[in-house]
Amino acid sequence: MSATVQVIIDDSYVQKEVARQVEERLVEMGIGTWWDMKRLQYETCRSYDWLMEYVVCDPRVQIFAKQKNNRWLFKAKEMKAFLYKFYDEI
Repeated sequence: MSATVQVIIDDSYVQKEVARQVEERLVEMGIGTWWDMKRLQYETCRSYDWLMEYVVCDPRVQIFAKQKNNRWLFKAKEMKAFLYKFYDEI
């Protein structure tokens, strides 16, 4: 003896639930506290030399960037905001 069960799922519910779970995971992942140069290269898809010339040496970036022992560190939240705000300029 076998039984067949038909389940009807509302597409809009599934879309909302998936979007909620994706948002939840993104919040959990966060953008980090600090970015190093490798993370900045990853986030921008730009080379080290390009970033040095057009981003890191910008006086507005120097406010939240720090170089120590030849290694650059950036406050992640501020750098992300800078990249969005000045995208067209850089």
